[in-house]
Amino acid sequence: MTNKALIAALAGVGAGLALGGAYVAAPYAGVSLTPASVMVAAAVVVFGSSITLLTFGALGKQEKKKEIAARRISDLGRDDFAHFPTSGARIVLRPDSVIEELDVVRNPSSYTKKDVFVTIKKSSGKSVFNPVLIKNLFGALKNFENFLHILLVNEHDEYIGYIPAAYARMRLVGPGAETLIVKYIIDVLATPREKSIDLREINGLSIDEKIFDSDTVASALKKTSEGLFRGFTVFKDKRNRKPIGVIYEGDLIKANMKIGD
Repeated sequence: MTNKALIAALAGVGAGLALGGAYVAAPYAGVSLTPASVMVAAAVVVFGSSITLLTFGALGKQEKKKEIAARRISDLGRDDFAHFPTSGARIVLRPDSVIEELDVVRNPSSYTKKDVFVTIKKSSGKSVFNPVLIKNLFGALKNFENFLHILLVNEHDEYIGYIPAAYARMRLVGPGAETLIVKYIIDVLATPREKSIDLREINGLSIDEKIFDSDTVASALKKTSEGLFRGFTVFKDKRNRKPIGVIYEGDLIKANMKIGD
């Protein structure tokens, strides 16, 4: 007998005994017994059975499982994935930029604890980047602990790729840095569809590795599996000119586990 059935049976028996006891005790209370006692006894049995059935029926009803709403990337908190900073030093580097004129370079002490976010933008003309220019910028920023993200965009500010700044601070500042800068930045800016996939080699994200904050966590996880992606650059409102952060597969798995809690 299941727990629910046992509870139902005990409830029915208890109800029957209570009613039967009242009937038996009636003579002692000065109440005369009548030939209708048989009918009363039958009523006791029927009453107990009814209680048993009603109790079992109530316990047997399964609670409807609450439908879990499809959780979207926009529902996740700031601790669930790395959001791009909206304050501090926001540098847009172009081929004609002068590193020495950047305030973060001229007054580094003012940015010690501030966020530093770099966007490297392709020129709308025929100008191309000198790798030394990019190397000098990374050299100037390498000691800023809050320099975490580098975004690559085309001349229309459309997303091309993402590079974790930790890689730039370690590998794109010393000997041989120019060669790596050409491969992972200048070539990617020139032909993003063909070359941005190389960014995966440095834990970066290619032009195809992007999602919108309106996408669900489940659909993003499915996309990582189908495309063998490591993660995504996240954009707001289905616009590839409004990046808000990066979310990796591990972040999506943790977020998906929270949904089931």
